[in-house]
Amino acid sequence: MDKLTISGIKLTTLIGIHDWEKQCPQNLHLDVVLQTDAKKAALEDNIQDALDYDSLVEHIVNFVENYHFQLIETLAERLAQEVLNHFPTNWVQITLHKPGALLKAKDVAITIERSQ
Repeated sequence: MDKLTISGIKLTTLIGIHDWEKQCPQNLHLDVVLQTDAKKAALEDNIQDALDYDSLVEHIVNFVENYHFQLIETLAERLAQEVLNHFPTNWVQITLHKPGALLKAKDVAITIERSQ
């Protein structure tokens, strides 16, 4: 199985359970790994045969800017479903980071894997 990895996607959204989190946008970081078949794209050297990662990132950013959730678990789940529904892949791994969520930790993150 070939995998395409995009790491450190910068996102800004309202997320959290506290009142101040529902008012103040926060920065999140996203890592996405997708199953793909890179062989044809590699042989033909043609973007038409490849997974368009620029389009994928744009789709993710637009989704996150337009929907707001309380939990990073919910956002990760919804992002996984968006990727599976709108891009040619049967498997996706999402790692969603919420840096600064805890005073005594550098980062909090959730990693999920979903397939269809």
